[in-house]
Amino acid sequence: MTQTTDQAAFVGPLPQAKKRGRPAKHADAAARQRAYREANNVKTLRLDGKLAPTIAELAAQFDTTETHVVNNMLRFALANYNWKQCGIGGWAISDKRVRGGKWAAPVVDLSALDAEFPLVK
Repeated sequence: MTQTTDQAAFVGPLPQAKKRGRPAKHADAAARQRAYREANNVKTLRLDGKLAPTIAELAAQFDTTETHVVNNMLRFALANYNWKQCGIGGWAISDKRVRGGKWAAPVVDLSALDAEFPLVK
């Protein structure tokens, strides 16, 4: 037995063989996590009115996640409308908490148009 232990002490650790296969994309776990976060941004949205129940209903109907439903709806809207040229229109936000301040919908005064361009004479 003494010979075996003496031989093991003499040989020392085995040299590491060169790693085979595909090289790693990321240096470590932190780099992999950074790359994932850059590729998959998380946005926090406040859904107005009946949007949240509708999205939940669609997700249940198609047996998928609400994130998948929202992503597909946004892709459809971006592919089928030129938002940069046509601008953002739509409905005013119905949430009472955001009726004032910088997130409030602009108020348009149409009284001047009625005086200049009467529709009924």
